[in-house]
Amino acid sequence: MKRKARAKQRRTREWRLVSLTIAGKYLDPKKVAKALDVLPDSSGKLGELYRKGRKSKQGFWALQGGPTTWRTETQMKNILKRIAPAKHRLTELIKEDKTVERAYLTIAFAPPKGIPNAGYCFDAELMNEFTSIGIDIALSIQIREEWERAFKGN
Repeated sequence: MKRKARAKQRRTREWRLVSLTIAGKYLDPKKVAKALDVLPDSSGKLGELYRKGRKSKQGFWALQGGPTTWRTETQMKNILKRIAPAKHRLTELIKEDKTVERAYLTIAFAPPKGIPNAGYCFDAELMNEFTSIGIDIALSIQIREEWERAFKGN
């Protein structure tokens, strides 16, 4: 396959991102990491600088599911694998730690350009693995053309 054709094929693929976030205004991500014995892929405290010089409006601790080219189910299973040894401690943390205001799994998509209708279905047992711990599910479906327009030049 020629270089231009491969580049075009990569641009037309669906982008997928799955992340687990534990957040709260005064949440200390180091405390979460210590309690779970799981290091986050990203974290921050209230007021700390993060992406592009923005200040965090809350404390957060987050895990990513893997590369955005991986299937959503694969990313979800990867997160479950990473938190498996701490599943019981995570359940307790969500229920008992007053600084934990939200725990949610974000499933984000950007369908390929030119796709007018994209549908998604998730395995109930896989979703239950998260919800039984007390983790909410958040969906984010992004229109690639609008996303590119909004962030062009940033």
